Amino acid sequence: MQMLLYIVPLLPFALLFYFAFKYSGYRKGNIVLHLDEWYKDHGKYVKAIEKELREQGKEAYYMGKFRFVVEGKRYKLNPIIETVGGVPVQRTILEPDERMEEENG
Repeated sequence: MQMLLYIVPLLPFALLFYFAFKYSGYRKGNIVLHLDEWYKDHGKYVKAIEKELREQGKEAYYMGKFRFVVEGKRYKLNPIIETVGGVPVQRTILEPDERMEEENG
C-alpha cells in the first residue's frame, strides 16, 4: 500500500515524459535535422534538407511527394513546428517509409 502512495503521484510525470519522447522524433531509424533557417517554400525546404544531408556525408535525393532516398533507404518527410521557450522551431524528421518498403519488398 505504501508503494502505491509513491507510484501514483509519479505516474503522470512518467507518462508525460514517455509521450514527449515518443513524439519528439528521436526514434531508432529516424533522421532528425535542425536547419538554421525557417522555410515556408517547399522547394527551398527540400533543397536545404538535401544540402544538409550531403554536408553530413550522406547520399540523398528527393523523390517527390514528401519522399527522400538517403543512403539507399527510403524516408518520408515529417516536418514539425514546435515551441521552445516561446519561440517556434521547425524540426525536420525523416522517418523510414514503411509503405514504400512493403511495396518493394
